Amino acid sequence: MTGPDTPVMAALRSASLFSGLPDPILARIAVGSRLEDRRAGAQIFEQGALAKAFFVVAEGWVKLMRARPDGRQALLTTFARGETFAEAVAMVGGRYPATAIAATSVTLVHIEAEALRREIRATPEIGFAMFAATAQHLNQLVRQIEQLKLQSGDERVAEFLLGLAHGEVGEAEFTLPVDKRLIADKLGMAQETLSRAFARLRAFGVEVDGASVRIRDVASLQARLERRA
Repeated sequence: MTGPDTPVMAALRSASLFSGLPDPILARIAVGSRLEDRRAGAQIFEQGALAKAFFVVAEGWVKLMRARPDGRQALLTTFARGETFAEAVAMVGGRYPATAIAATSVTLVHIEAEALRREIRATPEIGFAMFAATAQHLNQLVRQIEQLKLQSGDERVAEFLLGLAHGEVGEAEFTLPVDKRLIADKLGMAQETLSRAFARLRAFGVEVDGASVRIRDVASLQARLERRA
């Protein structure tokens, strides 16, 4: 099923690349898509393989690893809920430049590039709509880069933790979804800088003990961020 309330449609709608598209167009894209569950550590695609599909993260985290000349693996970046990856290389029929691995248990939307190209050829309006959505997606990426430059490390960490609180009010307790190295990479900082930020945020009611997080007052922490924005 690919109706407006199905998991595939909901996941497509959560991605900034598709969020501006109307449901009839999303439904056409969903026809060539499917949900996939992968356990932590599972390979999603391998560096050098022909890119026949791209993905939306519906739940969980994915990491991209690239093989170095000395045989070691370098962490390039991570992707979390609502983010797309490998779309550019898949749509032009290239090869994956890195290996994608499930950093946690993940649910993905697998989008066949050829199926999407067929839909675009049959209904050119989809291509125009995706072009507009891509422009919007790029604007969001520019804003994210500006945010990385303008926000302090502590502010980036606080905003990340508030996102994990999922809009709770009052006190919030949760577990970090991935290890701190991946979180530091996501936030554009060294792991040591992340640890120091966690320590400084104790003054604002944030307690981090291993992977366990407690925010004493979500609204108060959010208000502090907004006052400094």
